[in-house]
Order: sequence, then C-alpha cells, then structure tokens
Amino acid sequence: MAHEITMLLSGIWRQLQLISPYWVAGLLVGSLVSVYLSGKIATKVSGLTGAKGLRLPHICAASLLGIASPLCMFGTVPVIAALGKKGLPAYLLAAFMVSSVMLNPNLLLLTVVLGRNLALMRFAFVLVAGVLAGVLVRLFGDGKRLFLFERFKAEGEQIKKSILHDLVKAFRVTAPYLLLGVALTAVLDRYIPPEWIYGMFGARRGLGVLFATTLSIPLYACGGGVIPLINAWLHVGMGRGDALAFMLAGPATKINSLSAVKMILGRRIFAVYLAYCLVFSMVAGLLIEWMM
Repeated sequence: MAHEITMLLSGIWRQLQLISPYWVAGLLVGSLVSVYLSGKIATKVSGLTGAKGLRLPHICAASLLGIASPLCMFGTVPVIAALGKKGLPAYLLAAFMVSSVMLNPNLLLLTVVLGRNLALMRFAFVLVAGVLAGVLVRLFGDGKRLFLFERFKAEGEQIKKSILHDLVKAFRVTAPYLLLGVALTAVLDRYIPPEWIYGMFGARRGLGVLFATTLSIPLYACGGGVIPLINAWLHVGMGRGDALAFMLAGPATKINSLSAVKMILGRRIFAVYLAYCLVFSMVAGLLIEWMM
C-alpha cells in the first residue's frame, strides 16, 4: 500500500514539474492582459464597423480579439452585452464569442506542453471557428435577432483590478482543477493499460475523433486540468486530431460556458451554437487525422 502511494505521488510530482511552468506563465500573461488590455480589447471590437459586404478582415479581427480576451465566459457575457447594445453587428459578436469560448492566452500557453505544433493547430482552428461563425451569421443570420440582451443586465462601471488581485483569483479558480487533472493522470498512468487508450484512439482512426469529442463533454472542467491527461494519452496512442477535437469541443461544452452563453441566446440559437461547436470540432479533428 505504501509503495502504491509513493508511486502515485511520484507520478503527480512529475506531472507538476512538467506543467507548472506553463501554468504560472499562463496565469501571469492572462492577468496582465486582463488588467491592462481588457478595456482596449473591448474598444477595438466596438470600433469594428458593420458596413455592407462580408467584411472578412473585420470578422478575422473580432475572432483574434476573442482569443486575446482573457476573461472567463461569465466575464465575456457582460462585454458581449455591452458591445451589442452599442450596435455592434451580430456577425462580429458571433466571431468574438465563439473564439473567446474556445481559447484564451492562458490556455494557449498551457497547450505548449503538448508541443508547439499542436498549440499552433489549436490557435489556427479556433481562429477559423470564430471567423466561420461570423461568416455564417453574416450570410444567413443577417436581419435576424440572434442575441437576447434584455435577459442580461450589463454592469455599469467595471471595478478596477490589480495584478495581485487577478492573479490570486485566477490561482484559486484554476489550481483545484489542475491538481485534480494531475492526480487523475497519475492514477490512469499507473492503473490503466496503455493498450486500452490505444484501442480507443490509435487503432480507430476517425472513430477516435468521435470518442474524443464525446469524452470532452463530461471530462472537460478546466483547460489546465485536462492538459496533463491529454499529454499522457498522446504518449500511448491518442492522435493529434483526437486531441484537437477534445480541446475544441471541451471549452465550448463545459457547464460554465454553456450556462453563460445561454444567457444571451434563445433556445433555438443556443442549440445551433452547440451543434456548430461540436460539428466543427469533429471536422477539425478528422482533417488533422487525414493530413497526418
């Protein structure tokens, strides 16, 4: 018994050594952006015009700004509501929202643990997800009411934050999930045969993407918590496409994201949003599996 506990603790320590530098760096970058650049990001988004035409450059800019936004979804919703009430077009709001749900600077830095190539793939596909959402809304949702801002009362003046306050808050929110993910990874690494993981992913090209997308729904609670798990699975047969599908679908379907997004979308549009995120994640994963 003592030997098993020692082995588990050793596994947890190895995982913490691997991921903690990226986690700390992500917290610092996220807090710096949150304190000093959040207002500027909102200003930049509100400065995008809604002129006639597709306005693809503006859609790309909105998606990029969504990725740059370090706020959680409950922090993003007031920003989206405020921007919508200022008259920002729905297609730009859609591009900003989708990319903001799927990725932020903290998560991007954490993904580097899995390799720079996979981090770049995640960034690129989130950007495409936001842009495509904006384009689809521009082409098929123009003139339709997609956002229900009267259901949400945007707060007035935002409370001024300090780096220390933001860091402490980010630490309190993410640390439990990180430790849980690291502990779960150590347990799985110790007791789950690698052949099982390979049989689920590596031996089932294509179906592995479907499994990864499905598993992300109950397992994805926090980005920092799943990175150690994905890293362990990658070493025993999980494909990059499977990992990408997991990391795209997970943030979009975790309970915090869904409950926040539902606050400003009607039931029908919310269902469309959810289907879009899941289908896009699977297609992106299948594309990477086919290319690799």
